Amino acid sequence: MPAVKIRGNAFKWLAVLIGSVTLLVVILLRHPDKHADSDVTNAIAAEINTEASRIRWSVSRAQEWYASQPWFLGANYVPSTAVNVLEMWQDTFDEVTIKRELEWANKRLRMNSLRVFLHILVWIENSEKFYKRLDTFLNIAKDNNLKIMLVLFDECWNAEPQLGKQPEPTPGVHNSQWVRCPGQTMVLDKTSWPKIAQYTIDVISRYKSDKRIFAWDLYNEPECSKQIKVILPLLRYIYKAARSVNNVEQPMTIGIAKWPLTAPLALFELAASDIISFHSYGPLANVMKNVSDLRQVQLGRPILCTEWLARTFGSTLFTHLDFFQSEKVGAIHWGLVAGRSQTYYQWKSPPNAPMPKMWFHDVLYPNGTAFSRLEEQLYFETKH
Repeated sequence: MPAVKIRGNAFKWLAVLIGSVTLLVVILLRHPDKHADSDVTNAIAAEINTEASRIRWSVSRAQEWYASQPWFLGANYVPSTAVNVLEMWQDTFDEVTIKRELEWANKRLRMNSLRVFLHILVWIENSEKFYKRLDTFLNIAKDNNLKIMLVLFDECWNAEPQLGKQPEPTPGVHNSQWVRCPGQTMVLDKTSWPKIAQYTIDVISRYKSDKRIFAWDLYNEPECSKQIKVILPLLRYIYKAARSVNNVEQPMTIGIAKWPLTAPLALFELAASDIISFHSYGPLANVMKNVSDLRQVQLGRPILCTEWLARTFGSTLFTHLDFFQSEKVGAIHWGLVAGRSQTYYQWKSPPNAPMPKMWFHDVLYPNGTAFSRLEEQLYFETKH
């Protein structure tokens, strides 16, 4: 009798399992155009992308703008004394270090551009101080012939940014205290989205004709937190806010960091961008394929690679710079000076890892010495 009872329960649960799977299949079949990582159907997404594409710059305007610019050679920048963007822009703003390091960028490495992240929490806390520091930074950049791409939001690393004193870097760990912007709490709380839109409009409106800024990157790697279904609607909301500002003289972009280009996020990023930007930390063959793919789907639009340089992955100055220059693809790598962000360590480096013999990112020590004198020479000899 007990054996019969067990067998009966087994058949019962098997029937429940089969029924559940069948129901799931029926639901999926009834919604064949619903993406797992999107909040809308294919048809609605296509309409949204068409509208985003309609209000961006024309190809001819983007080409005309790009022809008036130098070939962009530069780095993503955070001062060596800052563990993250909050430490860069709060009361710990380090004007002395910024002056020294931006002078190295221009005079020693002959860079002409930097990509720089902002943070909404600093703006919320005190917008007047925020703008005063940003203007100070932009003036230092101008004094060193460096044009700036400003990044408004970021979906990478620690989810809950907090104002105030920032934690010390974890020894040996890459970017251990980097924080997202606006952060998970504001992303999930839709009542905070109007504040996000206000920040977007306020910053862009203030600098929309500023020659010190060459482009706007609206959101860094929106896929990084692996919650596309949540982030994509927010990205569209931010894009709408950004485009509501009239007469913006700089192009807008959202960097492609994940292939295929047919994914819902990539399709929107491509449709929304005046100029195309992408990230690639792979060897040259990968980058060449990335550029070829982008040119096929975005005919005639200028292209910038706004994150690269991962020496241990085969992404190096010696392998990539000539290709970027010959193809007129802007080249802005990560990063400039090795410091508290510790991005000279490789991704997923363990705590207390020793200083790597081959740096992952960055090109200068905090005292200005180059990691590689050959790299420094290459920078200086590259014509642009």
